[in-house]
Amino acid sequence: MCAYGSKVAGYARPDSDYDLILVAKRFREGVRYKYVGDDVAASALIVDEDLIQQDARASSLGEFVVGRFLNVYEPLSNKEFFRGVEKEYKKRVLIEGLLELSSDYGDFCRHLVVPLEYFLFDKLRKRSVVYPPALYSYVQTYSCALGPENRAISADGFREAAESLQSRGYFSIEGRGLRMNPEKMRGDAFTKVQSLFALTTRGVTQYAVHGYAGRVGFSVFRKEAESKLRRMRKQPDPLPELERPRTLLRLDEGTVIPDASRLEMDVAHLLGFTEFAAEERLIGEPYSTTRVLTFRGGGRKISVVLKNFSDIRSLKWALLGVWAAAANKFRMTPLARLDREYSVTGALRGAGVNVPAIIAVSPDVRILVKEFVEGETLAKIIDDYCRGGARGLEEVGAYGKLMSRVHAAGFALGDAKASNVIVSPGGLALTDLEQADPEGDKAWDVAEFVYYTAKLSNKEGAMRRVAGSFLEAYVRAGSREVVSKASAPKYLRPFQPFLLPALAKSLREEMSGLA
Repeated sequence: MCAYGSKVAGYARPDSDYDLILVAKRFREGVRYKYVGDDVAASALIVDEDLIQQDARASSLGEFVVGRFLNVYEPLSNKEFFRGVEKEYKKRVLIEGLLELSSDYGDFCRHLVVPLEYFLFDKLRKRSVVYPPALYSYVQTYSCALGPENRAISADGFREAAESLQSRGYFSIEGRGLRMNPEKMRGDAFTKVQSLFALTTRGVTQYAVHGYAGRVGFSVFRKEAESKLRRMRKQPDPLPELERPRTLLRLDEGTVIPDASRLEMDVAHLLGFTEFAAEERLIGEPYSTTRVLTFRGGGRKISVVLKNFSDIRSLKWALLGVWAAAANKFRMTPLARLDREYSVTGALRGAGVNVPAIIAVSPDVRILVKEFVEGETLAKIIDDYCRGGARGLEEVGAYGKLMSRVHAAGFALGDAKASNVIVSPGGLALTDLEQADPEGDKAWDVAEFVYYTAKLSNKEGAMRRVAGSFLEAYVRAGSREVVSKASAPKYLRPFQPFLLPALAKSLREEMSGLA
């Protein structure tokens, strides 16, 4: 026997019932409510031993019984039995929660640290959707005076469940959270459909079992109905964790924003704005999926960059993949590009490369929020140089040196165009890393910069000087072998339609001369 509910959690009223669970061997009725209202008001949920264990393992009762073990309870006898049921149930809740995150976020889930409390509140939210009257109890349990203690007790149960599953390699335990291994947690759309289907069927089963278990007289039925109506009328303010469990998810860099409808507000709060005005503008090339969001308020002005990896314009990568198939392969799915940009940003910063800081990620809609770097693009500076400007070659040489450092760190940029480089007071900053790859083609980076920069240009002399400055700086700091490989005809072919024949020939000669 164990006790649960308001008396144990610490939010009981003077007239609240005692809530009990009694587990019996070979209980012929399976599951049954028994109400006592004489000397002590109590409601006992009596359940067969095998049935409660099946409910823990496979939701055979729609979690009607075992769902109570998400929250704090007090064993009155046979403590080991109840702890075993709780552990078995929380193992399943934990795996289902991880599979859903893996299905939603793909390889990006490797960057998430999932607090143990997440599994509690995510499951409670789903249960309250299926059975709204339970929301009152959930809110009271975690907002009353014993709320912090109740959270810790429930999280300890999830920790024990996680420790028993850790050897399977699905995740590692980091402090009071879990980090997923996406290679092991290969959630997909089918897994998520199964999970949603299970949630629906559990709800139906739970209602059916509730009706079956509550075979009582009319007076008891009326008392329970009145109690639930009072709860619905006195519904306390919802807990943020119950409304939006994914706000509990953490990242090594930046903050998770799970609700895209609140993106602007949440970013403003992260930047320290309480009252603000915001304006937005697109930046980059016509097919760019990047925009700048500027906040003003309290005498302050801060801009951030929002990059939408699922924007329709990101279909450019499918077209570019066909265009450059012989020379380079591009990553095309939104999640894969988000994952790559997030991963490489941290890795290159660790290698001493200047990259914008990550402020937030909204993985549900594939949006990355980064620091806005003031300055001009290297592409604009090169364009000004070709029109007779005085500066340009020094900055181009600095990019050659920077690219060499990126390659030495073990990465190819994949999209090495000059428009992705900001020349700022603090030096050159790389702003587009979604195609960067530790297994990428470094020769493609060199060839793309040289040939793409010269596209549709008739300034052969200026373009040759730009290429020479870049290549010489790259070779001084890097590898001649990469430049030699970049001079191969296959790297020229994708750009050939956009280059004058004489210019294409002279650029190849620049590369061959330094190979």
